[in-house]
Amino acid sequence: MRSIVLLGGMALALSGCAELFSNEPEIERLEPAPEVFVVDQRQSVRTVTSVRRDRLPGGIVVTAVGRPDVQGYWDAELVPLTEDGPVDGELSFEFRVAEPVLPSPPGTERSREIVAARFISDIQLQGVNRVVVNANSNSRSVRP
Repeated sequence: MRSIVLLGGMALALSGCAELFSNEPEIERLEPAPEVFVVDQRQSVRTVTSVRRDRLPGGIVVTAVGRPDVQGYWDAELVPLTEDGPVDGELSFEFRVAEPVLPSPPGTERSREIVAARFISDIQLQGVNRVVVNANSNSRSVRP
């Protein structure tokens, strides 16, 4: 009799466990995130006035000075024109800047200058004879 009660109690306990596990939460499936394309709203600076390179351990820093038409341009960056590296020994960048938020006066030439710099590693410089920075009206280059 004792074994029958014990077996009945175990059966009851196991049926309770089965109920606990039968209410498992649904698995939430994650959908792939939609592709986001960021469009660079910046434009090419009007003129590049100078470009220089400074040697550092592991590469160089290319620094360019640009001059837009009016004061207030910001968010300057030297953007690579090719993702695959140098073309015919030339590594080319576009000097891009964001337009002023508010209308700005022309100001003096010196007050309109904006600076952008980019580190280029020795690995990226393999096969490069010239680093070119392009603007709307001109381009300047340096040797690595």
